[in-house]
Amino acid sequence: MHRINFFFILSFLSFICAKVSFANHEIYKNDFEKIDSCEIVVPEIGHSYFVSVNGRSNGTGSLENPLDLATALSSQSPAQDGDTIWVLAGTYTGLYTSNIEGRQGSPITVRPLNGNHVVIDTNVPGQSGAGLTINGDWVIFRDFEVMSSDGNRETLIDGSNPSDITLNSGVTIFAESSKLINFVIHDTAQGISFWKPAINSELYGNIIYNNGWSAPGRGHGHAIYTQNLIETKLIENNIIFFGFGTGIHAYTENGSIQGFDIKNNVWFQTGASDPRASQRKDNCLVGGFQPVARLLLENNQGWSHGRGTRIGYGGSVANVDVTFKDNYLAEGVWIVSSWQSITMVNNTIHGSLINLDPSLYPGNTITTSHPDSGKKVFLEKNKYDLNRARLTIYNYDDSDNVSVDASSFLTVGDSYEIFSVFDIYGDALLAGIYDGNSVSIPMGTVPPVQPIGLSDGISGSDDPGKSFAVFLIRRTACAQ
Repeated sequence: MHRINFFFILSFLSFICAKVSFANHEIYKNDFEKIDSCEIVVPEIGHSYFVSVNGRSNGTGSLENPLDLATALSSQSPAQDGDTIWVLAGTYTGLYTSNIEGRQGSPITVRPLNGNHVVIDTNVPGQSGAGLTINGDWVIFRDFEVMSSDGNRETLIDGSNPSDITLNSGVTIFAESSKLINFVIHDTAQGISFWKPAINSELYGNIIYNNGWSAPGRGHGHAIYTQNLIETKLIENNIIFFGFGTGIHAYTENGSIQGFDIKNNVWFQTGASDPRASQRKDNCLVGGFQPVARLLLENNQGWSHGRGTRIGYGGSVANVDVTFKDNYLAEGVWIVSSWQSITMVNNTIHGSLINLDPSLYPGNTITTSHPDSGKKVFLEKNKYDLNRARLTIYNYDDSDNVSVDASSFLTVGDSYEIFSVFDIYGDALLAGIYDGNSVSIPMGTVPPVQPIGLSDGISGSDDPGKSFAVFLIRRTACAQ
């Protein structure tokens, strides 16, 4: 196994205040260090490999002689279980396949070098597939942006494979016990394809928007398309919005949709990227022409003026069981087909109801429309990045600003930045040093992020305006 030169590391670490670029703002810290909350951990000597845009297939994987990304992820990679592949900043144009494998208790991790912005652009003329296909088990991928710069988003051909659209997909996962963490996936044909072989795998903290394309009959391309049979897939703390198809699309005709834990996610206005009016889709659908079983929907937040969360699909399908608890959904909720067991407790639902009789589910707050006034705020910390939290605001009275108590995440003296999910790589909406008082969040000041190739895709009622918004809070320095 390749060993990193110890004296090189010592000299590199002497540049403690190295300046690195992240998005359009700057962070001052050591380019070589991985920072989790306020603790600095230096990559372990002998267990780190490096990748750059200009890396080579015959590179050693050192910082001085990095690998190219395709080789680092291939079966020829020097990375073994427990190792980390650090990817340096840049745009990696291509369709990459990961065949590296870790093992239980000792996965391989692939992530950007701290502070580096890594982009996979799937726009490769003449090739089709996904920006990242994950085949090898026990691998953790985190913190990449995956997108397509291909702006052709409209076709005259119906169906899932139009010949006049060359848009490639984002991430496809077949690997068992794998994790996709804190990715940003947008403007691809389909955000994440999360298939049946990916047993006990996890999607966490991903931001997924504007994926898919417009066809004559309807929009195509979902944020997450998933199926499962054995054990349980975890879909947690993701932010899903806009796009041309469904948000979470756990659907099948002849396969299996059993064993999903769908927790702590936010979804809103899926389908709204289509420039045609009234194209919004289900924010979350779990159902098909085979029975749903072992489904948990817990502590999710949704927003829409129409369709929202649907469990069940085919009218004659005998579904098995769902636990539906602690969700806050300002959107429609539909229960379709028959169920052996529905456990529904401590939910708040404000929206159109289909086959949901509130009298049958005491212990929930259920109305058929959004409230006329009031506010609801949720702050969710990120379990894999202790310097990051998600903020969701329901602003029913359309106030210009909403006061937020951030004390469950920030400590007095912490420096922070707040970004709208409509502009996560732009300038911070707010920045400062936390003083313990409520933070005033401006509402409706950041316009919706438009699909690449469609400058007017999202307009009118597709824009939540002041009524609803999602933000990221990033701690940029800890209190001394």
